[in-house]
Amino acid sequence: MDKDHPSSQGTTGREPQRSVAPANIRSRRQRLVRRGTLFSLAIIAAALFLTWQWIDRDRAPSVLTVATGPAGSDAHTLMREAAEVTARHSDSLRLRVVSSRDASQNIALLNAKRIDAAVIRADTPVFTDIRGIANLYPDLFHIIVRDDVRAYSVHDLDQITISIPDYDTANFRSFWVVGDHYDLAIGGFEWTAEPFVDGAERLLDGDVDALFAVRSMRDRQLIRMFEDAQLTGLKLRYIPIRQADAIAVKRPFLAPSAVPMGGLTGALPVPTGPTPTLSVARVLVTRSDVDAEAIRELTRILFEHRMDLTIRFALASAITAPDTTRGLSVPLHEGAEAFFNRDEPSFVQENAEPLALLVMIMTGLISGMLALRSRFVANQKNRADVYNYQLLDIQERAADATTRAELTILKGELNAVLHTVVRALDTDEVTDEGFQSFSLLWEAVRETINDRAAEMKGDAG
Repeated sequence: MDKDHPSSQGTTGREPQRSVAPANIRSRRQRLVRRGTLFSLAIIAAALFLTWQWIDRDRAPSVLTVATGPAGSDAHTLMREAAEVTARHSDSLRLRVVSSRDASQNIALLNAKRIDAAVIRADTPVFTDIRGIANLYPDLFHIIVRDDVRAYSVHDLDQITISIPDYDTANFRSFWVVGDHYDLAIGGFEWTAEPFVDGAERLLDGDVDALFAVRSMRDRQLIRMFEDAQLTGLKLRYIPIRQADAIAVKRPFLAPSAVPMGGLTGALPVPTGPTPTLSVARVLVTRSDVDAEAIRELTRILFEHRMDLTIRFALASAITAPDTTRGLSVPLHEGAEAFFNRDEPSFVQENAEPLALLVMIMTGLISGMLALRSRFVANQKNRADVYNYQLLDIQERAADATTRAELTILKGELNAVLHTVVRALDTDEVTDEGFQSFSLLWEAVRETINDRAAEMKGDAG
């Protein structure tokens, strides 16, 4: 009996060591995983913080270079005022306004990437990567004659002398669009191509009978010409383009329009009544590769601060969004489109109800999964408790045992419980934490049995 006791004690002593070792290794691995997870989360948090700091840093405003046309022109004046308004109301954008010869040069500069945006006429040939920002204002066709000249329609122009815009300009071509429609022969009348200032001076001096120009109603040089005529007592009048609608059909970039009564002077109204004519839009364009955020900010300034612009320059009141569903306008730049579509519902807003239903379903599924996990963990704990109660029962019976045979039976039961728990641990029926507490109690019960065996041996001796 005494010989068997050490042997059985040695066996039971090694059994929990072999069983506890895998649990210790598994627990150590879990601690390493937790530490690795915490370290990864710390790195992610630091990266997010540094990213936010980079995004939130003070950055120099973007600068867009805008070509407008000749210095002093309506386009040049409007964009200079827009640059000042932008400087007042934007922290992220500045405009650099440069003068140029005409819209054709602007497109060439834009294509060469020497500028970022340009003011052009709607009928200016453009490249495929040109994108629209806004319609600025219309330029009207003006045919102005001295009142003493016997010319009352476009057909009469071949009987008088007329000053037309300079060669190789869009305005020069505009005159011949009208002339072509009315069958005016290039060599059939006397015309002179020259800058507007020279033509206006010659009209006032009587060196020519008429003047053709393509300008806005608020063009300063045009208004100044009428003011000078009024001061000298010279009466000027308009020749109507009565077939403007027909011309616009053939030239879709042009639109029929009218010069309002008294549009140039009011005391002695010029014109004396609404005068039909043609108009061509001045548009602000850019390239497709120009920064979308900068273009969106420029578009925002033009439309949200239009009142400020209009106070500075009356033509700003004519700024409108391009209608890409009509006419032949160029496609909108993505930055301008983002501004114009800012009030349209987002994907989330449009699909709020199905998304809400999906969220409810996902919430229910997640809640169900968490409940199942909680129940599974509770079941694991309950199983561990059952095994612990079995150990406590063995311990109580060992304390009350009176023979070595009873203790031997209890050791067998103790080892059997250990084998059962080890198998339960491998099948995840018991948690690692539960097994740790079980192993401590198992050791205590084993010591109780050994102590009781030692007491019996002493009593027998």
